[in-house]
Amino acid sequence: MSSELGVRTDYPIPASRRFRVYAFDPLASTSLDTALVNDAVISLPWEEPWEEPLGKGPSGEYLEVVDYDPSSGLFYEPLDPTAAILLAQDGLPPSESRPQFHQQMVYAVAMKTIRHFERALGRKVLWSRRRGEPNDGFVRKLRIHPHALRERNAYYSPDKKALLFGYFKASQTAAGLPDGWVFTCLSHDIIAHETTHAILDGVHRRFIEPTSLDTLAFHEAFADIVALLQHFTMTEAVEQQLAQVRGRLRSRNLLTGLAHQFGDATGRMGALREAIDIEGTGDGTGDKPPKRYADSEEPHERGSFLVAAIFDAFVTMFERRTADLMRLAQTTALGEELHPDMVKRLAAEAMKAADHLLRICVRALDYVPPIDIRFGEFLRAMITADADLIPDDRLHYRLAIAEAFRRRGIFPKGCLSMAPDSLLWETPDAWDASLAGIYFGDLVPDLDLQTLYSREAIWDQAQKNQLAVWRWLTHTDDMTPEWERMLGIRLGPDAPMTIERSPKTGAPKVEVHSVRIARRAGPDGQDIRQLVVEITQTRRGFFDPEAQARADRGEGDPKARDFTYRGGATLLVDLRASLIRYDAVMKLSEGKIRYAVRKRIDDDRRLQAQRDYLRGGADRDLGFVYFGERDGQEPFAMLHRG
Repeated sequence: MSSELGVRTDYPIPASRRFRVYAFDPLASTSLDTALVNDAVISLPWEEPWEEPLGKGPSGEYLEVVDYDPSSGLFYEPLDPTAAILLAQDGLPPSESRPQFHQQMVYAVAMKTIRHFERALGRKVLWSRRRGEPNDGFVRKLRIHPHALRERNAYYSPDKKALLFGYFKASQTAAGLPDGWVFTCLSHDIIAHETTHAILDGVHRRFIEPTSLDTLAFHEAFADIVALLQHFTMTEAVEQQLAQVRGRLRSRNLLTGLAHQFGDATGRMGALREAIDIEGTGDGTGDKPPKRYADSEEPHERGSFLVAAIFDAFVTMFERRTADLMRLAQTTALGEELHPDMVKRLAAEAMKAADHLLRICVRALDYVPPIDIRFGEFLRAMITADADLIPDDRLHYRLAIAEAFRRRGIFPKGCLSMAPDSLLWETPDAWDASLAGIYFGDLVPDLDLQTLYSREAIWDQAQKNQLAVWRWLTHTDDMTPEWERMLGIRLGPDAPMTIERSPKTGAPKVEVHSVRIARRAGPDGQDIRQLVVEITQTRRGFFDPEAQARADRGEGDPKARDFTYRGGATLLVDLRASLIRYDAVMKLSEGKIRYAVRKRIDDDRRLQAQRDYLRGGADRDLGFVYFGERDGQEPFAMLHRG
């Protein structure tokens, strides 16, 4: 396109938008050592033509920042990220006193977290539907309220589909200005943590149900893991901290702690949580004995063992990648600073190792059961997800992960050993010869990923896929006992009567949570395309085993229950053979089931374990109340406030 003067006006679209943020939080800007590296820049991809343009708020395709402060009754003027004066300087400079910078920071860090998930999952991030709405209720945007609370809290609201950040006055013992205001929306770690809660809820909406000590702890631990590993995306901060600790990441520093300002402001005189433990057994400092994973019940405390295991594996990976560099560094005189070139090399390797491990952790979300997650199952999911994409583990990363879990007493059930090959999920052929050669069948409509980019279109397609799989499950004569066993459900006439039933037919009900296509690329050109199917079933649970037996036989009130018990499976269907035959169109007539990660609805031992957990104490009763399924509850508000 040209103007009347012949000057071209169809300028090329930039590759990215840049936003200035705090690399850690405002506290790091008060120290001469870290002030320079705390002013960081986040680059986000420019909006695609099919995405909603970025507007005031900021508001875009995934997020909408609404800055209303109910404590003071004020609406703060929204940031316009498209203003020329802001584009010219990568957005507003960091400022604790300017609400518009608060808006800019929460948007940039949340979008950065979303992009990390999408790259690892191989698909678009979708938010979970609101409770009480039909399954096809598409939620386009997650809302972010930077000044929602005047209290020491920040949380994700499943009902509101929003992130709510608080602010408060620091305690007298805090580092910095006594009685100064602390804004949780200015903590890089807290923003990433809360965004991860929302994404995880979109992937697995049953993970907020209290079924064991591990379930609530997993949500907290996983959010901490993402925030922690994202530290290693900020080059200057990584270089500065590595130079300070002389390349040794097993000592505590800014990179190993989470939410330093929040921790200081609440009297901890340090980070809110630390990834470095002592000898793999917890804190172990002072007069307190080391904590043990098996004895830890509080969700954050129990989750800290999973965080420590992942960080231990990361450091081991980093040390293996830099062993030759550190041998060269040892020739330096004791106490002498590392050469800047050496620091840059170490930082590059740390960033690669963190990125690799973060992708493993996120990909593993597709390899876990859809309900009742346990830490040992997450370990198996990590090992299997990595082996699927990268068969040749030359540097023994998977062994490093398994060893880190073993040192903390986190063991999966049903494995011969902690060797990586023993931790892989079994394929259907391996655990049931009668299912050898079974294919998923012509269940899901054709899907052309080359033209389907819109998140709403992807959501609509997923609903069609779910309906197709549900119809096959409930309206087919092919549902054999072998299929039921593989899926972890019961659909036959002999199924326990406590399984929820259709009011029309009286047949056992089954839920298809998601049917999503993922395309993942490995570092050496590997290409994996999978269909991820989540199937669950609900059963009424009773604290009294005799009452359970009577209800299973159909005696008593058909609506009575003490708690909800679920079973089901995650199926991973290999699509690669179909793609070769049908080019870009994914026709699933030969999509073979590669893994079936299941938890059976008729597993009475697991039912008893959940019964024992829920009756274990008043704290668990309180958790059960807050993490139930009634509308209006805010489980993370209670959990984070505690």
